Amino acid sequence: MIEISVDAAACNGCGLCVKDCPMRVYELKDGVSVPVRPENCMGCLSCHEICPAQALEHRGVYPSKRHYIDIRVCEMINRVL
Repeated sequence: MIEISVDAAACNGCGLCVKDCPMRVYELKDGVSVPVRPENCMGCLSCHEICPAQALEHRGVYPSKRHYIDIRVCEMINRVL
């Protein structure tokens, strides 16, 4: 499982990770990004790449397993399974 941590002191609350994450992992709470659905993280690291403060850290992500799937595709797969 991927472990996500946010450096609250570094996070500027811009919300780019919230908007960019295809799996809706993040929400802004009290001006700081919070991974409210970390189990949805698929390790694409788009949030990490877009964060201007570099406030996000992901443990358990391996480059060979990184891929991008839209939330609609994942929802469809979950319905089938």
